Amino acid sequence: MYAIRDAKIRRITEVNGAPCAEVEVYPEAEGESALLAYLTPSSPLGGYELVRIVRSNASMELDWFDNSMHDAFVDATDEAFENSVHSTAEEDRDTFKQQLLSTGQLYEQLNQRLSEGPQYF
Repeated sequence: MYAIRDAKIRRITEVNGAPCAEVEVYPEAEGESALLAYLTPSSPLGGYELVRIVRSNASMELDWFDNSMHDAFVDATDEAFENSVHSTAEEDRDTFKQQLLSTGQLYEQLNQRLSEGPQYF
């Protein structure tokens, strides 16, 4: 399981036409890649759906823009969670989402930022 040290909202964007928060997830373990998790509001009210995970091998200081000319950002949504003896891929995905939402003030920040509306896209 991916242990989370910290998470910060990078921006509010759209994924498949829905408002979505792009969250940079910093790993607890040294040497692991940072992740970008995309969360969108879902029912019931106050819930969030994890719609995409992108593995980031970019240095945010040097490669601060989304450069599609290399593999700095690789979609890892399908490979991030796998079935194991102890849990299913869906259970691992839900555990990761709950761990992410409980990191620092992220849940409150998501509620605030996503309620501000489309003028912040």
